[in-house]
Amino acid sequence: MKMKRLTPALTGAAAAGLLILASGTASAATTQTSATTVQAKAGCVLNPAVAHESVKIRKTTKVNATALGLLPKGAKATYVTCGVKLADNYSLCGWKNDNRWSYITYRGIKGYVPLACVV
Repeated sequence: MKMKRLTPALTGAAAAGLLILASGTASAATTQTSATTVQAKAGCVLNPAVAHESVKIRKTTKVNATALGLLPKGAKATYVTCGVKLADNYSLCGWKNDNRWSYITYRGIKGYVPLACVV
């Protein structure tokens, strides 16, 4: 498996027991993916995703992707997947040049939000 150089925050996540997957075949505990993904071990437990700033829920992992809805500041959403998708860079919610996205559901809307905008 080919490892990519990661930001310190992701390196810390890897040290906490997360698997780093590159494009290609994944292990039995994960699914195949064409994009780079950081995914937790099987059986992961997720706390609610709480927005610390209002943020748009996007159809894909791009800043200019179609907005499906709004996750208001302080609102609780549910993570749909355990992993973080590494994709389009953004400078939002106090982070500059971050590329981590979370797939969430909020009031029936499933979509992507920048990880930096949820706790």
